Amino acid sequence: MQNKDTLTLRWVKGYTTQHVLLVDNRTICYPCGNFLIFVDTETKEERVLKCETGSIGAFTANSNSKVVAFAEQRLKPSIYLFNFPELSKTAVLTDGAELEYTLLDFSYMGFYLASFSSIPDFTLTIWNWKTGDNLCSKSLMRMQACVLLFNPMNQLQLCLASCDRLLVWNIERCNKFHLLTEVNVELPAEDGTMTFHEDFRISHDCSALTYYGPKMLISAQAGLVGEMAKTFVAQEFQKTIVQPVSVCWTPTSDLYVGCKKGQLLHVDADLHKAVVLAGPSLEFPTGVENVPEWPISTIRMNIYPTLPPCSVNTLAFSTRGLFAAGKDGKLYCIKLKFANLEVEECWSAGSSIRNITFSADYASLLIATEEGLAFLYNPLEEADVKTTLNVYSGDFVSAMFLGTGTQYCVSARKLGIMQVWSLKDGKNISTLALSERISAMACCPSSDHVALATETGHIYYANVVTVETPQLIHQVFLHRMPIQSLKYDPEGQFLVAGCSDGFIFSMNAKPSKLFKVFGYTEIKAEILGVSVALNKLRKNVDCLTLSCQPGEHKCHGGTELTMFQLLGEVAAASTYINNRGMMSDVAIKKISCHNRLPLTSAVHDCEDNLYGFCSLNRSIHKYKIIKEVNNKTFNLILQVKVQAHQLGPGFLHLSQDQENLASAARDGFIQIRDANSMEINFETQCHSYHSGGLGSVDFSLDRQTVLTTGVHDGTLICFSSKFDTENTLRHKAAIEFSVSTFSLLSQTSKTENKVLDLMEQKYQLDGKEDSHLPMSKSSTFSVSSNISHGSTAESQRLNDERSITSLEETWLEKKNKEAIKKDNFHHADVKAHLREGIKKLRQTVRESIEMTNLANQYLREVIKRECWDQMEVKGRMLEAFYSGIAVTNYSKRERSKKELDLLKQITRQRTIEQIDMKARKDIVETPPKKEEKEEEEAEEDDSKEEENPAVKGSLTYLYGLVNPYLYKQLDLHTKDQKINQIILLQDMIYNIKAEFNKEFDATYKLKEVEIARVNDRNVRIREIIMQLDMDEAVWVPTMSNNEKPERDLEVLESEISAERYLTEEQKAMLEEEFKAEQLRILLAKADNWRERALMDMMGGVLEAKKSDILKMEIPAPLFMVIPDYEWNEEQIRQAKEYTIKEQALSEEKDKYRKTLESELRKLQASIAETTNGLDDVINKLFENKVRTEMIIYQEELKICNLLFSLQIEEEIQNQNAQLNFLLAEQKSCVGCKAQVMQETKVMVDQFRETYDDLVAEDRLLERGFRKEFFDVNAAMVDQLYKIYKRRPKLQMKRAQVATANPFGHWSETASEGHINLLSSMEELNASRFKPEHLDQVVWERLCEIRNMKIESEHQVKLKAVTLAEMQTFLQKRIEEDEHCNQMITNYTQDISSLCDIKSQFQMNLMVQLVLKQGQVEVMSDDFISEYNNSILLHKAVVEDLNNTIQLLGEKKVAIMVECKDFKKGIVQLEWEYRKMLMQMDDLHNKIRDILKFTITRQAQMYLREDNYEARVTDHIMVMERSVDGQETFHDRVLLQKRDNIKKLQKQISQLKRDLKTIDQLLKEQHISVSERLHIQEMTATVKPEDEARARFKELMQHRRLVELTKAQVEDINTLRMELEKQRMRTFPVLSDREQQTYS
Repeated sequence: MQNKDTLTLRWVKGYTTQHVLLVDNRTICYPCGNFLIFVDTETKEERVLKCETGSIGAFTANSNSKVVAFAEQRLKPSIYLFNFPELSKTAVLTDGAELEYTLLDFSYMGFYLASFSSIPDFTLTIWNWKTGDNLCSKSLMRMQACVLLFNPMNQLQLCLASCDRLLVWNIERCNKFHLLTEVNVELPAEDGTMTFHEDFRISHDCSALTYYGPKMLISAQAGLVGEMAKTFVAQEFQKTIVQPVSVCWTPTSDLYVGCKKGQLLHVDADLHKAVVLAGPSLEFPTGVENVPEWPISTIRMNIYPTLPPCSVNTLAFSTRGLFAAGKDGKLYCIKLKFANLEVEECWSAGSSIRNITFSADYASLLIATEEGLAFLYNPLEEADVKTTLNVYSGDFVSAMFLGTGTQYCVSARKLGIMQVWSLKDGKNISTLALSERISAMACCPSSDHVALATETGHIYYANVVTVETPQLIHQVFLHRMPIQSLKYDPEGQFLVAGCSDGFIFSMNAKPSKLFKVFGYTEIKAEILGVSVALNKLRKNVDCLTLSCQPGEHKCHGGTELTMFQLLGEVAAASTYINNRGMMSDVAIKKISCHNRLPLTSAVHDCEDNLYGFCSLNRSIHKYKIIKEVNNKTFNLILQVKVQAHQLGPGFLHLSQDQENLASAARDGFIQIRDANSMEINFETQCHSYHSGGLGSVDFSLDRQTVLTTGVHDGTLICFSSKFDTENTLRHKAAIEFSVSTFSLLSQTSKTENKVLDLMEQKYQLDGKEDSHLPMSKSSTFSVSSNISHGSTAESQRLNDERSITSLEETWLEKKNKEAIKKDNFHHADVKAHLREGIKKLRQTVRESIEMTNLANQYLREVIKRECWDQMEVKGRMLEAFYSGIAVTNYSKRERSKKELDLLKQITRQRTIEQIDMKARKDIVETPPKKEEKEEEEAEEDDSKEEENPAVKGSLTYLYGLVNPYLYKQLDLHTKDQKINQIILLQDMIYNIKAEFNKEFDATYKLKEVEIARVNDRNVRIREIIMQLDMDEAVWVPTMSNNEKPERDLEVLESEISAERYLTEEQKAMLEEEFKAEQLRILLAKADNWRERALMDMMGGVLEAKKSDILKMEIPAPLFMVIPDYEWNEEQIRQAKEYTIKEQALSEEKDKYRKTLESELRKLQASIAETTNGLDDVINKLFENKVRTEMIIYQEELKICNLLFSLQIEEEIQNQNAQLNFLLAEQKSCVGCKAQVMQETKVMVDQFRETYDDLVAEDRLLERGFRKEFFDVNAAMVDQLYKIYKRRPKLQMKRAQVATANPFGHWSETASEGHINLLSSMEELNASRFKPEHLDQVVWERLCEIRNMKIESEHQVKLKAVTLAEMQTFLQKRIEEDEHCNQMITNYTQDISSLCDIKSQFQMNLMVQLVLKQGQVEVMSDDFISEYNNSILLHKAVVEDLNNTIQLLGEKKVAIMVECKDFKKGIVQLEWEYRKMLMQMDDLHNKIRDILKFTITRQAQMYLREDNYEARVTDHIMVMERSVDGQETFHDRVLLQKRDNIKKLQKQISQLKRDLKTIDQLLKEQHISVSERLHIQEMTATVKPEDEARARFKELMQHRRLVELTKAQVEDINTLRMELEKQRMRTFPVLSDREQQTYS
């Protein structure tokens, strides 16, 4: 059975994200979701217009025409236009955008509507909104426009602005054809200066070659061609330009532009130049001496007063001045008087102002704020500010019915606003503001209070018993995570709060129990939704949660379902809740289920039915819950599956009687179904999918009222539901449930409401009122301003509160702290757990360090492979022993095969070129004579001598490396030659480095050998020093790390300062090695009889050495200890022998010591000599390195010059390509404009013919006046003619000086003047103006003819105006065509100039020369002079002699110069004499030629014209133009001929096909004819010849008669024409004569 329930719209509340506009002088309108709301500012009456196709996008209104236009939001959107106040649809504009419209605007007067679409077309379209025609459009790719505004003084001009562009568009008309022309206004930089723009024309500076070549464009240097080159700006020229956000026109068609950072611009109407009038102050830092010289615009900006930042976001112009407002919430009036700019602060709104606009009569200014407030400001009476709109902005969290839901509903916004609304008319009863963002809201059914959950984890309870003044009475800080779900059970006993981290709290919902928190349970997953159902049979409350496990996407839904029962007061006090506040799973009968399909919403009823919304297939599933005994899980059995919405995700809401199920999703539709049969009762779209669809749904108890809120559109909608009249059972059941539930809840509500009042009084008496206490409707403005855009103190206060909240303990933290105090014995477990965590953390850190080390090792290997292994020659240094000189070699990579092949190719090419050049010389040059041959050989010798290294540009010859394939510097003209030269030079540099590396390697080996020799000698030196027992250090030469760079790749144990980390295996291995070493030492210390015997018998050595003489000592006799006087003779003899031996040993020691010392000095001298010799070799190598570097730098300089020349050539090519691109662009533009011009000419000619016909008809009306009154006498006809020519005198409306509307005197149009004329003519048509004795019929005929004449004159005037517009349009098109042709000529000349520059640059080469630097000082030799034959003279004599010689030399030089000059004069005079003789001969020849010469007109012109060359140039240009025109005409003729040829070919092919068909038919006809002939021959008899001749004669006679008839008809027509001419001569027509007279 199909239901016929209906939903009717009751009211809509919300605020727009767009501008609030005036549709007439007293009505404001603004879009809100899918609706357009109209509010009468006087009566506060609201009217709603719904967009049937979805949400409203762009929106505009015209208060003069009282029309509203809005665009829908969908694919290929349309624009709808409605009249006000009828709200009847007038037009629908289609096919103007692909995705959406962003801007709409009406012309001030007239029928134009402008629209701008965004991605992907970015099109500006002009419409005729009265007829719905698309007049013209223009595509503006990638322009994100923010402002679109028509000029009130000129309906054919509008302004379009974006964040980086400001465009003024002119609509040019040619009858019904419209064209948009663009004027780009250059925006200044933020400092007031103008931005840099590059000119693509070739200037005179570019043609002059400088040291760095021709000057090229920056875009050409960057390598850009095409559109990117036009907009490219180098980084050094880039400046941050102002960003327009608002535009306002003036009566002089000037523009005021407000910018994002507070600058105010003025754009001149004629010059279209932007000047900064005012803006933020420009402060220079202290201590700066040189202040930059700012341009004029910046100086003016500094002179004018500064505006606060962001105060010109919206502008409006009036006779009083320019009104500006912005985010600071203040209204300014800016007055520009002469050179002074006055800024006056008029009024403050307290919050950010979105837009301001004047009414049609300019008597009031509409001010709309961002917070949902609108005011009417009277500019004449500043105190007269009237609040017209008081609706908060922001997205709704939800909306619910208050209590039993019969009179009021409550809504909450995310910004922290709670509002109470009247269900009857939607009136805002009161408002309560919080300082925190609200995340969830719930209304208690058992008492009039509201629970508000915040993102900080608080729950605030508001008393709404007195709806006009709601108050906060209690708050609970549950958790530090946001509370996402908040649900009351149907009887208002429990409140369930679900947090985002899986904690679910159960609380007492009754105020009498002080909203006690029972406990919590943990789901260990992110909660998506909570559902609460009351089972009256089992007398318990079931709670169902839907959550998603880690890894599941929240948007797709969750698969985990958990169900548990809520504990009452008695159960909560028992042992089922632990000391931490966590409820036992057994006590709450917690069970779970894993569903196969993810659900985004799930609700259940008391009969164990579960309803889920699946976003994957966008369907609603009805399950039966099957609970298993003694199990922690439950199962779901699918009963019904129905297809629901088009878009997901969605959510479900079950009515309180569990009969209706509402589903909502992102598509914006709400579906109300029967919960049992799952059939749809009603479906409607109340929100748009563009704004996220529906956010919440709620039913009243009787299901006759439905509340919905949007996700992001900020709209609250109230519907009235009407049941099907045929199904009265459902209606009765709903009423009975409503009455029973109301009676049940009303008893509890009365008791609990009293408790709420007592709690409010106690809260106030204790002085614990919150700083954000609720306010009435009249004070909502201040509340709103304090929330979003308050003062600095308010923001500081909110920050302090947040910091205090962060320090405050939650209910869960308090429970945990109490539990910790009671459970101290669990600390050991906690410590163990912490130790385990530390171990895991240590392991994690160790793994992280290992991975870092592994990454560093890999990086080391990469660097080693790139910078060491792949190097053919490793870079190393060679240091001297003493001088400190260090020489490095050249590190080189091995040349790749590709490089070697390229070098071979170039070498082969150069060989061929040289052979070819030599062959050409042998072929072309003739064998010279003997004398000439000798001269040429001498010249060649000279040239060879002249081809020195200075000309070659380097000193490569010093190395003896000469590459015969190198080009000469004066032969490098082409790009290939330069590239080949670069490669050859690189090869030469490579060879030079290789030669030096060979010498470096030889020296390096010498040093290694020398170090080995020194080390060998040092061994002997150490032995000598040890024998001599000297304390002298031995110099040991070593190779440094720079000389042995491979050492850096190896890490020694001594270089590691940190303690090495050893694994267990390494530790065990080291222990084993240590034990083995200790065992070896012990074995070595054991008794060794061989060594002991050697030490005892021979002193430890087998043979005595000479070097041991210094160690030898003669043992003294034992008796020498006693005094000598006690010695005997034997002892005396032994003493003498001992003394002799000791003296001999001492002499031997001295002799050996001197020998060792002499050997030591020789060894040290030898080491010094060899090392100094090696240092000299290194010094020479260093000098060679300096010369090598100099040569390499010279060759690299050549390469740099060649690369630079190649770069210049590439820049020239880029600029040439850009000029060709611009030329092609202009040519294509010329083609389009020429076509438009031709079409316009045809249109103008056709319209001119129409106009001429209309003028002729108007004249005929006046000429035929007397014919219309042929029945009236002549005197009366004259009088009637005067009346016929009479026109009423219309009083011209004088412009009122004191009018409030600055654009008012332009409001009257031609059509209005004609209407006024017709109304005045009705008075002249009255009978009192009728002449006496004139019949009424004649008078009516006169009035009718006069009205026809007036209408004809009006049409002629309109046509004349249209013709003038069309001629102006044509003239502009002609000028544009001429301009394009001129640009083509300029670009062609620039291309030619660029070619000349390129050729000049290729011929004027840069040559590198080697010059001698300074003077070479020659050292004088050391010698002794002999003075045997010398005479000693005084110094003065020598000086006098030198002076005399110097004077005589100067005189001689002067005489020689004079003789030389005299000889030059003689030669010059001879040359002049010969020159004069030749000139005389030339003159005689010219005289003879002149006598014989015939003077033509061209010669006369040459003699007569002063500037004959200019005349010839002009003639050539004219001829070239004519030739171009002829070529163009010839091309068109050829194109036409080709088209004709194609058409003829098509016709030929068609005729061929037809001919084939005819041939086939002919064959068939031949066959049929032959058959018939055969049949005729067989059947018919032969006719006689006489009958055939008779028949032929009859046919010939008939033909002669027909020709005779045609000739007679032509004669008759000729005679009739002659007769008509004779008649016209005899009786001419009057109108024709008058026409001839006028013509």
